[in-house]
Amino acid sequence: MDKPAFSRRRFVKACGAAAVVAASSRRLAPPAFALEDAPRLKLVDKAGKPIKAGALDVGANYIFLYPYVSTPCLLLRLGAPTPRDVTQSDRDEASYVWPGGVGKDGAVVAYSAICSHLLTYDSSETSFLTYNQGRSKLSGAEGAITCCAHASAFDPANGAKVVAGPAEFPLAAVQFDYDADTDELTATGLIGTALIDEFFDAYRGDLNAEYGRGAYRALLEETTAVMPIEEYSASVVAC
Repeated sequence: MDKPAFSRRRFVKACGAAAVVAASSRRLAPPAFALEDAPRLKLVDKAGKPIKAGALDVGANYIFLYPYVSTPCLLLRLGAPTPRDVTQSDRDEASYVWPGGVGKDGAVVAYSAICSHLLTYDSSETSFLTYNQGRSKLSGAEGAITCCAHASAFDPANGAKVVAGPAEFPLAAVQFDYDADTDELTATGLIGTALIDEFFDAYRGDLNAEYGRGAYRALLEETTAVMPIEEYSASVVAC
């Protein structure tokens, strides 16, 4: 459900956090990385039953948390298989390889729902990053994940490379172990641009209020629940 007033309030917060990040003396993004000691988390539904990749609706936006209790990720099943072993780089030209989609159709992908531009993110209040199979009215990109805060757009079929807007580098990508026998998914790591520490710094107040002081830094264990984005956020911004 969409609540415009609620969305505007979150947008103001997002812009405020962006100003904090822009004013920081640290670099916005360290080189491309592979998260150390990343937890292995089985993707399950709200009842704790493993998600089947083939049961995901094509083009739908799903959310799960990984690797921390406060860091959302977008899970998508695209309409076609993705390329394999796509080489990406951050703005410092540090390179890494995105392995491609998984599932029997090779079309299931997931990315951090924290924008690589200025840290706007999908929260329980409002989701600004969403996938649209059609053309975004804001960014003009087609078949892209668009951040409705500043019009950055990313191609989920090619490692979330930037296709429009001010962002300079891709969204961080979730790595999966896929069991072809059971059609089940296990998140095993996060690769790409390291923004989590900056995200924690920028939104510390909001995250403390939502999760408890410092609790937002807790790593998840064993499983992570997948849900439609409309169930995760009170307001989903369409652009």
